[in-house]
Amino acid sequence: MKHFFIALFILVRTNSFGQTSTKIDSLTFCFTKYKVPTDCTAESEYQVKCDNYSIVWLYMNEQMLQFMPDQFVNQMAGQMKKYKKEPITCYLLDKEVKGYKISFKKDKGIGYQLIGYGVANGQPVLVQLALDNEPKTNDDIPNFPRQIIRLTK
Repeated sequence: MKHFFIALFILVRTNSFGQTSTKIDSLTFCFTKYKVPTDCTAESEYQVKCDNYSIVWLYMNEQMLQFMPDQFVNQMAGQMKKYKKEPITCYLLDKEVKGYKISFKKDKGIGYQLIGYGVANGQPVLVQLALDNEPKTNDDIPNFPRQIIRLTK
């Protein structure tokens, strides 16, 4: 079962590679529509990649929400060097949810991620925001992902 969810998440993150090159100019996150930011590319309907961050989300059902986020975070621990995770409370579309602030060693320095998961606009979802710099406050989160995930209201 664990491998199924890992494969599912990888499939969602990379599904654009097997498709024809249709430019995506808008995205919908939990029933809210957003324009793809300038200087960024939508790698799929669920992922935006920019120079200093990437954000991806995975829709789930209530049952998956009970175990999948912790499984996903624990799986990451086995794949990254100098991995540290800190449980946090964060906000998805102004709704308080559970999450983790993660740091890990990269080739050139340290990488950071915010993982937030819960129900936003009635939709169970997991959000993964990868950043080049440590997110200490909302100001450390770029404008586009800050519309989706924040540290404080």
